[in-house]
Amino acid sequence: MAPNIEPKHALCRALRLGLALIVGLGGGAIFGVAAAAEALLVDGVLDEPIWQSAQVFDDFRVTEPYTLGAPRLPTRVLLASTPQGIAVGFELSHPAAIARVAERTARDADQPGDRVNVYLDLDGDGRVAYNFTVALSGSIQDATWTNETAYSSDWDGAWAAAVKVEEQRWWVEILIPWTVASMRDSSAPRRTVGVLFDRFLAANQERSTSASASFRQPRFVSDFPRIEITQYQSQLFEVFPYLTARHDVISAQTEFKGGADLFWKPSGDFQLSATLNPDFGQVEADELVVNFDAVEVFFSDKRAFFTENQGVFDVRTTDSGILVYTRRIGGPRDDGSGAAADIDAALKLNGSWRGVSYGTLAAVESDFADDLGAAYLAQRLVWPGEHLTLGWLSTLADRPALDRIAWVHGLDAQWRAGPDWLITGQLLASDISAAGADQRGQGAWLRAFWTPSTVWRHELELTHFDAGLDFNDLGFLRRASLNELEWTSTYTERDYADDHWLRASEWRIEPQFRFNDRGARLPPVMFIDRGMSLREGGELSWQAKLQGSGIDDLLSRGNGDVRLPTRHGFYAEYESPRIGAWQGEVSAWTYQEGLTGWGRELAVEASYVASESLALSAEIARSRSPDWLIWRGERTLGRFARDQASAALALNWFPAERHELRAKLEWVGLDANRPSALTFTDDGRIVPSEQPLAPFALNSLGVQLRYRWRFAEQSDFFAVYSRGGERFGARDRGDLGDLFLDAFDLRDADQVLLKVRWRL
Repeated sequence: MAPNIEPKHALCRALRLGLALIVGLGGGAIFGVAAAAEALLVDGVLDEPIWQSAQVFDDFRVTEPYTLGAPRLPTRVLLASTPQGIAVGFELSHPAAIARVAERTARDADQPGDRVNVYLDLDGDGRVAYNFTVALSGSIQDATWTNETAYSSDWDGAWAAAVKVEEQRWWVEILIPWTVASMRDSSAPRRTVGVLFDRFLAANQERSTSASASFRQPRFVSDFPRIEITQYQSQLFEVFPYLTARHDVISAQTEFKGGADLFWKPSGDFQLSATLNPDFGQVEADELVVNFDAVEVFFSDKRAFFTENQGVFDVRTTDSGILVYTRRIGGPRDDGSGAAADIDAALKLNGSWRGVSYGTLAAVESDFADDLGAAYLAQRLVWPGEHLTLGWLSTLADRPALDRIAWVHGLDAQWRAGPDWLITGQLLASDISAAGADQRGQGAWLRAFWTPSTVWRHELELTHFDAGLDFNDLGFLRRASLNELEWTSTYTERDYADDHWLRASEWRIEPQFRFNDRGARLPPVMFIDRGMSLREGGELSWQAKLQGSGIDDLLSRGNGDVRLPTRHGFYAEYESPRIGAWQGEVSAWTYQEGLTGWGRELAVEASYVASESLALSAEIARSRSPDWLIWRGERTLGRFARDQASAALALNWFPAERHELRAKLEWVGLDANRPSALTFTDDGRIVPSEQPLAPFALNSLGVQLRYRWRFAEQSDFFAVYSRGGERFGARDRGDLGDLFLDAFDLRDADQVLLKVRWRL
């Protein structure tokens, strides 16, 4: 008789066995990047013979602003296929009379200076594109584009780039290995890929592109021109051990951990990633956020294992939802302790079989067998077609501490109905078993883009999420019980004379009509936007938000509906061009967030490039509102006068090659005073309450000093000091100035982290 093994233990054991087999298989084979008789030396000098026969791209058009006119400076791009990978060379005219901005930045940081981009759709089907950015300073950034225009800089690929600079021009040389990501039919002698190149000129903030495709249009990745290149087979097996030492200054305790990431890529059709006993040392600090809303804040994920080949799992919904939100894995434990869960092991498979792309993701947290951790599984299948792409995603979250098992299934489609049309949609279902309280839900959404001309584009969006739909165990769902109709129309003006102060401008109108699943009308919203690109660089924009009255069914956290009055808001922003070493941004906002009265906010940002290796930035914001309405428990609402300020300072210094020092300070202070208590009737009307309410304050500070030494290729040493804390409670004295001074006494966390990760 077969033993009765519980699903949670079977999943845990299977994952561990799979990882052991991977290590065994990897140890018995020979792996490495394909050898090349004519190896390309990535040094920024395009002098190898392969460049003589490379494909040439030199017909660039301005796409930012979207005028499609001739760019200010010419650009020439070469592309060649080599046994090492896809090689791209840029030759960029740049006379000395036109200012150059060559600010060094950390990897994946926003690149503010002159730069180039390579966009590569390896399967040529418009699903996933990989973005490789190289700045004039030599700094690099990489990212993925999914769902046509969904951008994420979380992914870090293994590729090489170099820059060479002369007085009248500069060059960029890039090598993208065949093993950089999974792809279909990797053994075929020829390959069709989608490619796009662009150049950003910082002097006047102009982007010119090798085709008319733009990420500001509804269709982006599927508009890449397709080319055919020679394909070479390549294999890779890499192991990245890592060690961490974390010293808690408050408790005087030191913790040591070790683990490894493994990447096995025998071909583009099959790639495997695994991680054993990982410790994701906090070397990247999340931004400080003040959130009193019922919807949680979404944070990106920079952990190497979870960003590798993650594009196939990037399945998004309307209302900013995503079905696989990897920050859930290794997030807060389900036992209510507030501590982060350690991950025992995780495994990811990516590839294709007979033209069908697939992905499998499995992860088990520590102590899962003891009902303390959780286990997660995601399976993705994609059937690509020339005009129609179909996808299926299923996820499982097993959370024994909550006696909860959650299944989610989604069928999605993307139909490129013609050059002017893009139609996407999805069917969703969730099935949750939790302590005898089963819950099932369904949802569906449809989004249609129509671009009838170069000046007009339209978008129709329909959403239905019933009250039982829930994919928050492994995904991110802002809210269930939603029926929404949204329409967006955009008109672009670009026929301005050469001496006009504008280069291009844009009008956008977006009405939204929403009801919950019980038929109650949620507040309808109308957005009216105006964006202007200035002739000498810089941007000027404003937005009007007109919100009608309606029911808020989230504000009371499930204690009943609240009727809100009409509320509006107006926003304006100016972003300056680069003026010498300076660049700045000013924004102003006036808004209603309570029952009466208007709040206002002013924010100023400035950056200063002292030299190519040293840059500083600062941001200050201040907001005041006489009427701030928030939930204070059960059926009690609080009405406060809100005074809030925030400040951020950052320094980036590159004292030598391969060395980086970053300092970052963030502070947020909030003073809520003049309280009055409210409650609401069964029909949602807000009425006064005798419930006592006290003023309160929130004070939050985060400081991080980070040193990074890249001692070898894909090998790093980090030394990080972090300190910070948050205090929330009674307002005992003073104002925001006092909160700022008191913030430097906050010390919930005070630690030093040393981390080394290297490639064997």
